[in-house]
Amino acid sequence: MPKSLSVGIVVPSNVKGGPQKIAAIMASDLARDGHNVTIFAAVLPHYYYFVSLGKRPVHWLKYALRYAKDWASDRKFSFQELLEDPDVSERVRVKFVPRSASKGQLKGMDCLILHSIAQVVEYRDKFPQDRQIYLLWHPEEQNHGNQDTFKAIRNSFNGTIVVTSKFVAREIADHIPDPSLVPAPVATTFWSQRQSFDPSAKRMDILLFWKDYTSGPQGAEIIKKIQKSRPDTSVTIWARGHGYRSMAQTALPNAKIVEDLTESELCQLYLEHSVLLFPSTFEGFGIPPTEALACGCIPILRPEVGAAESYAIDGENSIYLSEDLDNVAGRISSLLDNPQMLKKMREAAPESIPQLNPHGYGLRFLEAGQIVPAAVVTDGASG
Repeated sequence: MPKSLSVGIVVPSNVKGGPQKIAAIMASDLARDGHNVTIFAAVLPHYYYFVSLGKRPVHWLKYALRYAKDWASDRKFSFQELLEDPDVSERVRVKFVPRSASKGQLKGMDCLILHSIAQVVEYRDKFPQDRQIYLLWHPEEQNHGNQDTFKAIRNSFNGTIVVTSKFVAREIADHIPDPSLVPAPVATTFWSQRQSFDPSAKRMDILLFWKDYTSGPQGAEIIKKIQKSRPDTSVTIWARGHGYRSMAQTALPNAKIVEDLTESELCQLYLEHSVLLFPSTFEGFGIPPTEALACGCIPILRPEVGAAESYAIDGENSIYLSEDLDNVAGRISSLLDNPQMLKKMREAAPESIPQLNPHGYGLRFLEAGQIVPAAVVTDGASG
């Protein structure tokens, strides 16, 4: 075991997203191993994209003030629930910073973990880059353009780049040929359900994940096709993001809609539903399907999106989405009407994600980031 480390984790903003959840999982795990962790969360986020790149300071101010208002109304970290274990709370601190942490706040840190290309730029003169780890969720030029600029930043980065999936590794292979790969773990809230749920239990039918303006409506279209032959199919929509509730309500007026869920509430949703319809067309990793698997909720997903290729097996623990929506709807209907097949797939679901064990994730990540030697990393098999 290495000496007690002081680890800084910088998250892009204080919303409920993948970077924030993984920061909480990592902080909790490292704290249980005796390390001290500080999470830095920006109250006025995304300055780099709006102002440094886009030259739109007024737009940024309007955008950032919405985040600041949300923070002022609560002043809690978005995944504080994952940090409330007594074994964790004394070793993990959350510091809210205007845009980024100062040099003084980073003094004494053994390493700094970043989650965005903007942070690579913002922190390169504030902390030694050879002790920085850039957790690359997906190439950000997909959202922001500036491909040549972002490639140059990654090329010149003197720390370690860690990716979450083979998909991301392939996307950057032309300029970062061999990045370290550490998949995003399943939070302990869900991981603990793997051996306790009843695979034969009666559940509601479909939980639809609605996160954008394109994949959400496609999910609704699939459900409408299912309901033509199974009019009593029960549907819950998990709406994540501004404005999606009303859009989902218009598309499927009889569906139950939930949002702003705690981790415990989300876990219960997975446990109560037979399948998770996850029609997202772009992810760097894609966390919800792996959480669903831990709870015996069968994901319906695209095999080419995010990390699906590393755990999803069509017909065994998941159903693959294709462009033939009639076929997809028919397969989902058949599964919902086949209790024996559902039981078999539920039993297989948690067995397919041993590599996503949250226990030991912190040290696995620091080893990949060349902060601790491999000899101290345990596989967490007892967790």
